[in-house]
Amino acid sequence: MAKILFHFGELSLKGKNRHTFEDRMARNIRRVLGDQLKPNGFYREHGRMLADVHELSDELLRQLTLTPGIRNLSLVHECELDLEVMQRTAAEAVFAAYGENVAGRPFRVSCRRSNKRFALTTPEMNFEIGGYLKHHLNLSVNLDAPEIDVRVEVGANAAYIYTRKITGIGGLPIGSSGRGVVLFSGGIDSPVAAYSMMKRGMEVVLVHLYNSTINRDFAKIRDLARQLSLYQGRLTLHMIDLEEFQRHAIAKVDAEYRMIIYKRQMIRSAAAIAADAGAQALVTGDSLGQVASQTLANIHAIYDASDLPLLSPLIAWDKEEIIALAKRIGTYEISIEEYCDICSFLIAKHPETHGKRDMVAELEADLPLTGLERHMQTVRFNGGKEVVRKSV
Repeated sequence: MAKILFHFGELSLKGKNRHTFEDRMARNIRRVLGDQLKPNGFYREHGRMLADVHELSDELLRQLTLTPGIRNLSLVHECELDLEVMQRTAAEAVFAAYGENVAGRPFRVSCRRSNKRFALTTPEMNFEIGGYLKHHLNLSVNLDAPEIDVRVEVGANAAYIYTRKITGIGGLPIGSSGRGVVLFSGGIDSPVAAYSMMKRGMEVVLVHLYNSTINRDFAKIRDLARQLSLYQGRLTLHMIDLEEFQRHAIAKVDAEYRMIIYKRQMIRSAAAIAADAGAQALVTGDSLGQVASQTLANIHAIYDASDLPLLSPLIAWDKEEIIALAKRIGTYEISIEEYCDICSFLIAKHPETHGKRDMVAELEADLPLTGLERHMQTVRFNGGKEVVRKSV
């Protein structure tokens, strides 16, 4: 059995433009399945999608559960719309999932009939299929707390029968909510922020800011981007050298305020990339109060550097929540590899936590804010593979 039934959550809430979300979802599922999808093996009906695949590995199954937009999926037994065939197929589904020694185990049958032309009503199907399983498999009916939950969905041309739902990540299909640029540090938080925005349907572009005096090897950054491309497919990483700007800032700004000044310049650089990429927002991995730069006062002072909206999906998350999702999406082990963060370069041991906008404006008046960034490298990925690397 290698037929997968997909269900979706928020897509059902969409109105007249629902088909555009479903089209995007279908493209994303096809991309993830790749060569495993059989010819003509993907079709849609009544708000669900089905895929017939050659082989479903554990890794492919894990990737599907992390594909934004999928609420749950099930491995299904497909059969013709005939009651006796459906009864036998339901028994086969129970044996396949639980083995043949199921006598006495509590069960229930849950049927859905989107095809109203089918002769039996939903209660009649529940009764007929449930009665068959109770009699032939010697199961015990328990509608409230079943060990075995047999689900039957009646489609346009076939019935789909399964016993287990595998929970997906939910959300909206990537590409259905515009494009944003993520300030990508390489720590634990920013990859999770990028993925969280993917889950809301955003296509992300990554911008990594570094200082060429202290950063030489970017394998970790590329590895994180590669991992995120498993979920988005095509993904672009821009790496920008801020060494010259930081040199000016170190010469003219007190150590306590350098972190705020650095971050404001990073936002300006990301905004420039956003303009080129047609992006409508910037994304940060900020979590309120987690570090000195993420106090409310400093967030106010830093975010003021861009006219674009800044989205911070992790703003109310604690570190354990962030780490849990990082582990689930496969970025945590990469993120904890050693790497020197640009924001820690020559700042005070106790940096300013209550940045004032008038003070920031005064400090930046003595700094050259444009023309100093060097856009050193653009790397493009597709489905976990690096496909283009271009230096400028």
